[in-house]
Amino acid sequence: MARRQLSPGERLRVTRDALGLTLRNVHTASLVLARKLRNKRFILPASRLHDLEAKDSVPSIHRLYTLAHVYRCNVTKLMNWYGVPYR
Repeated sequence: MARRQLSPGERLRVTRDALGLTLRNVHTASLVLARKLRNKRFILPASRLHDLEAKDSVPSIHRLYTLAHVYRCNVTKLMNWYGVPYR
């Protein structure tokens, strides 16, 4: 029997759990990144991350970058999860 493919939100949750991060940990890391880049658009509140995981909302490009940075993966991988082709 074929296993169903995880949604982007489920993949985000699995990745976060595998790294041992809480919603608050991700938020804190996003604050550090936003401060370093001097751009508040990179801030990812815990409530928004919960929405991304539970409601399959689509993140902005800034927040997608934040997730890739915090989860230590390539942003193109995350883009692919959301069906955005990279050329």
